[in-house]
Amino acid sequence: MRILHTSDWHLGRSFYGADLLPAQRRFADHLVATVEREGIGAVIVAGDVYDRAVPGHDAMELYDATVTRLLAAGAQLIVTSGNHDSFMRLGVGRRQLDAAGLHLRTRLSDIERPVVLADGAIAAYGIPYLEPGLVCERFGTARTHTAVLAAAMDRIREHRARHHPDAALLVAAHAFVAGAVASESERPIEIGGVGAAAASVFAGTDYAALGHLHRPQSVAPGVRYAGSPVPLSFGEAQTGKEYVLLDVAEAPGQRDRRVRESALPLPPFESVATVRGTLAEVIAQADECADALVSAELTDEARVPGALARLRAAFPRLVRFDWVRLAAPQAPAEPAPGAAAVPTDAEVFDDFVRTVAQRSPSPGEQRRFAAALDAALREDA
Repeated sequence: MRILHTSDWHLGRSFYGADLLPAQRRFADHLVATVEREGIGAVIVAGDVYDRAVPGHDAMELYDATVTRLLAAGAQLIVTSGNHDSFMRLGVGRRQLDAAGLHLRTRLSDIERPVVLADGAIAAYGIPYLEPGLVCERFGTARTHTAVLAAAMDRIREHRARHHPDAALLVAAHAFVAGAVASESERPIEIGGVGAAAASVFAGTDYAALGHLHRPQSVAPGVRYAGSPVPLSFGEAQTGKEYVLLDVAEAPGQRDRRVRESALPLPPFESVATVRGTLAEVIAQADECADALVSAELTDEARVPGALARLRAAFPRLVRFDWVRLAAPQAPAEPAPGAAAVPTDAEVFDDFVRTVAQRSPSPGEQRRFAAALDAALREDA
């Protein structure tokens, strides 16, 4: 049987204010086409289906349409909740939906409800995101991710030994496993240094399908992150995206290499790029990233008046802009004749809004700032 491991769809996410739903729709189309082309029998989504606990209408519509198309293509779905998801909202109707082939594993009570595939040859268990502080008492464990995941895995191994001893054991989980490489776009799940779980908690599984980290990577034999299908930070610009394709032997006696895993590279559903240099050097790179969401880092020794307007003209999808100093600041010197002036109040306000809100101020905000500044100056006078 062929199973596709995905994770971290983050439907409804924005990227420095840019809407990622168009890219996520392209991903959904590609996923359905892959399922049809590759003869996929089941799709795993290892958490963070949505980007927010209360997703927007468009994100929910995309999820509903994608699930409907995947089921129509003949694939079952195994979906666990992640730390961005509301386990209650995502899990609504989970027992009734099992019969339709949509297997939602969002609660502790779901841990011992495997999805049995290929006439009993495969037992796929789903572990929802486990917040140690909320579940450690239920498990009777220490308040660490390793402890609560180990307790969940103990339950799974015991259940499998009783009910499916000859089945290949697959586990989908949403966690930060020690040894993996994070990126800047994940929401931290550690509290007091207890965020990383040991890969050894998955000992005895034929394959652990992980979610939470957005870079695809293997952290131990048979323990792997699929990563997010769409880049969620500029640090992922050079990170190839992929599905993990699992070919699972269906003969009960085949205990050696029952799961063969391989990467299916994805096309870029969204392009992101960081351009760095002086304003002139950055603008010279515009043609190379005309379609990308762009972060511009300027290294000019002095601020260039009108830089933001020139960048916007060169990069239609500019979403981030910052001044970067490559060299250490020098001792103050007398300004040379004709040197650039210090930033204006309007430029300081513009920089502040970009830093805090990750977007540029609207014309209305600029007008209100100017009026407030004018009133303050009149009061001081």
